[in-house]
Amino acid sequence: MKRLDESFLKGRARPTPRVLQWGEGNFLRSFVDWKIDLMNEKAGSDWGVIVLRPISGGLPFTLNEQDGVYTVLSRGMNDAGEKVSEPRLIACVRQEIPSHESWKDVLALANDPNITVVVSNTTDAGIAYVPTVKFEDAPQVSFPGKMTRFLFERWTAFGGKPEAGLQMIACELIDHNGDELRRIVLQHANEWKLDPAFITWLEQHNAFYNTLVDRIVPGYPRAEADALAEELGYEDKFMSAAELFHFFVIEKKPGMPDLRIPLADHDEGTLVVDDATPYKARKVAILNGAHTGLCALSLLAGVESVGEAVTQPAGAKFLDRLLNEEVIPFLTLPKAELEEFAAAVLRRFQNPYIRHLWYDISLNGIVKYQTRNLERLLAYGEKFGKPAPLMTLSLASWLAFYLGRFKGADALPPRDAAEVVEKIKAIGALGEVEAMVAAYLQETSFWGRSIDTPELRAKVVEDFRYLTEEAFSFDRLQAFLDKA
Repeated sequence: MKRLDESFLKGRARPTPRVLQWGEGNFLRSFVDWKIDLMNEKAGSDWGVIVLRPISGGLPFTLNEQDGVYTVLSRGMNDAGEKVSEPRLIACVRQEIPSHESWKDVLALANDPNITVVVSNTTDAGIAYVPTVKFEDAPQVSFPGKMTRFLFERWTAFGGKPEAGLQMIACELIDHNGDELRRIVLQHANEWKLDPAFITWLEQHNAFYNTLVDRIVPGYPRAEADALAEELGYEDKFMSAAELFHFFVIEKKPGMPDLRIPLADHDEGTLVVDDATPYKARKVAILNGAHTGLCALSLLAGVESVGEAVTQPAGAKFLDRLLNEEVIPFLTLPKAELEEFAAAVLRRFQNPYIRHLWYDISLNGIVKYQTRNLERLLAYGEKFGKPAPLMTLSLASWLAFYLGRFKGADALPPRDAAEVVEKIKAIGALGEVEAMVAAYLQETSFWGRSIDTPELRAKVVEDFRYLTEEAFSFDRLQAFLDKA
């Protein structure tokens, strides 16, 4: 079977490279590049992408072998509850360059006036300060180091002209990703004692945008590769599956220039806002908080995957009530917008093309509860003077999961830092449920402070017993919901 190349585009335009993309992985290719490709088609725009591999190694083949062309499979449940699988050939990627093996070619791109936007996703750890990097390294080991060197090359090539400044759109999964990249780049520039005029140009004429990205991208559909090749009529080593849902928030704070790439003008799943904080809170509380809220309960009940849980009445009802009664009332965006997002989350959880295992989600579960759910638990208690029933049941379920108080626990040990596991063991050694729960709620390393109150302690004790005195199941979850 023939390997995919640009001949399969059937004459579709290949745009001019204007975006430099640090990161060749499935996520950027199935999210930002996919959005750019759709924009080019809808608007007749001319935005091409050059992909840079930020680290050495990786796949033994490159996008260049397919002329930069690959398939994104958007799959999931549409608003009508129907299964959808939509293949799209991506035409906007023009070239892939390995930065470590071809650093001179990367620096040469700084001389190209067409390139005005930089996009990055160099993993969660990619935007990090590495004190050992030097200006003369070829290349620098860190992404911010490479970016500092590239920007200096750009400043030199264009004689410090203001219009030569770049717009950096950071998509790494860290808070204030653009701000953090800017901070480290400026730190390198000052530590390397680069020309003060360059540092002024860097500060005044380059923009670093914070973002929020949201799309599940399982990546290469290995189990279906042969069948998909027969269906599509070509072999594609870079095919990537992604869910239907996609949401991109770009934060343009007051005083920042308008974005050059007009994604938001042509894509309802992209927003440009002056503050991304409410959208991040929405994602963390609703999407991530729903995962964490139901995760340990599902594991106690022997339910393996998210899809399996939400297609059962008890799982679906738990999440619907959790989100609408104990989460949405404590968020700041308009209620209708939050309810629409929550409904979309529940559809995403039902995606038949993605099998998301609860045990994978359970990694570092206690800190996830602390960052995703605790704020709503406490806010509910403060407002109503009693513990939130479903958040509290979830809190108790995490204790039961970490202590292994459920059928099949031997095959599902807690996945967390050694010090967390040791503290849980010490809590379990206390024996009495009241003592264990008190220690659990008082552990400041879990919650940032003690959250122990007489009301919450009594409710967690009651819920812990309900979860552990006999084998837990979704039938018992349903019974709990009927009474709560």
